[in-house]
Amino acid sequence: MRIATSLLLLCMAPAIMAQKAPKEKTLVESRDQAQGWYLPVKGMVTENGAKCKGFTITVYQDNKLLGEIKPKGKGEFGLELDLDNFYAVRIEKEGFLPELVYFDTHMPEQQVAYPPYKCNLNLEPLDKFRHSDPFYLDFPSAIVRWNDELKGFYHNEGYLSDIQVKMALLQAQIDP
Repeated sequence: MRIATSLLLLCMAPAIMAQKAPKEKTLVESRDQAQGWYLPVKGMVTENGAKCKGFTITVYQDNKLLGEIKPKGKGEFGLELDLDNFYAVRIEKEGFLPELVYFDTHMPEQQVAYPPYKCNLNLEPLDKFRHSDPFYLDFPSAIVRWNDELKGFYHNEGYLSDIQVKMALLQAQIDP
């Protein structure tokens, strides 16, 4: 009996080995298979280069107030922004110029994997800009949207550069 079983296994071995390993399945293969997809935002807020405490985050979706968050700890925060929406995230601390980041969380339908967006913001003292034209201080400091080349959510480099130049010019107006 043992010989017959051994011969049967020996005869079946090539057939068993010839079978392909099962294809690994992803959790979802298209966005319509999942609900509640979101863009994770991992942020760090500093003031004058040091981790910030006591700041407030206000989140707007399509210009409607969603809520306000007062992170505990120093500087770090996390958000989960639903896909296919527009958000404005405002970071504020008394005595500092508020930072506004605009998020467009739309992305290609076939895309199912993407990294979290890492957001680093430095708050500047408000009195530093007391003689500046307030028109330029009200623009978002960054616009974040899907980047096809990088396959993730990233800030718009051209916009960021323009804002940084404008802020430097405002600073130059103050400094003798």
